[in-house]
Amino acid sequence: MKRIATLSLILVMSLALTVTGTALAAPKWTAKFGHDQPEKSPHHDGALYFKKLVEEGSKGEIEVKLYPSQLLGTGLQMSEMVQAGALEILAIPTSNMQVLHPALQVLDLPFLFPNQKILDQVLDGEVSDAIYKPLLSKNVVGLSWFYSGFKQFTGSFPIRKPEDFKGHKIRVMPAPVIREQFKALGASPVPIDFHELYNALQQGVVDGQENPLTTIVTMKFFEVQKYMTLSNHALIAYVFVTSKTFYNYLPAKYQKLLRDAARKAGPYQRNLVREREKGFLETIKKGGVTVIELKPEEQQAFQKAVEPVYDWFNKNIADGKRYFDMIKAVEKKK
Repeated sequence: MKRIATLSLILVMSLALTVTGTALAAPKWTAKFGHDQPEKSPHHDGALYFKKLVEEGSKGEIEVKLYPSQLLGTGLQMSEMVQAGALEILAIPTSNMQVLHPALQVLDLPFLFPNQKILDQVLDGEVSDAIYKPLLSKNVVGLSWFYSGFKQFTGSFPIRKPEDFKGHKIRVMPAPVIREQFKALGASPVPIDFHELYNALQQGVVDGQENPLTTIVTMKFFEVQKYMTLSNHALIAYVFVTSKTFYNYLPAKYQKLLRDAARKAGPYQRNLVREREKGFLETIKKGGVTVIELKPEEQQAFQKAVEPVYDWFNKNIADGKRYFDMIKAVEKKK
């Protein structure tokens, strides 16, 4: 009986090993996925979800390795890497990828989206396909979009009206349209890398910055700023792309898997941001930051102050007006 029991156990273990071996094959392809946010962020959670969908959908034939917090380089460096085929998948703000496709900055324009519904229609619809199409010639394939949410102003000084920016140095992302936004507000824009921003604020290199609630908390910027104005003045959208070199190397069924997984992971990540924003705001308040809520007329003053940015964008960015008009057309259909 003891021998029979032993043989039965060996048989069960053998079957288990066989099933495991067929369910998850050894990886045939490895995809490095880089982004700039820390592991405790909606961005990394969205990347984890994408990884799960791809690895399970390919039964282990595609392995996705995640590299958060700019472990592979700055946003600009990772943009160049994905173009060169040295990085397979990337989620990074449009302000970094715009070096390859300047018209991506249309999503950085201030007060462009009146609400989340219009934003989702743009990011998940035909406008998205049109915006991404020129990247194909740069060896980059657009898959979907992550985002950080709508930006708020923070500073070592209170911000209630556009004139409050005059004479102050404000950190900007590497996008000309964001530089023009702060010039229109009377500030002095100073480009600083994302992962150097905390020290720059702490040491007074700049007097303020703009970022969504999620980033202000995950990067702990609230620890080194006295004031935050709930302005919701512009979006930080993240391109979610793959190297065309890697994409073309995959069989058609896995190209589709990559696209489908990204189209699920994009909305999933954006919903995580929305769900957590209330908690992020409470964290900022508990951190001792004075939170300023704008009255409607104060919000309108900021909108009026940045109107020249639209003219600058439409005149200076190739195809910029076409994408701008496409987004406005979505808004009119509401």
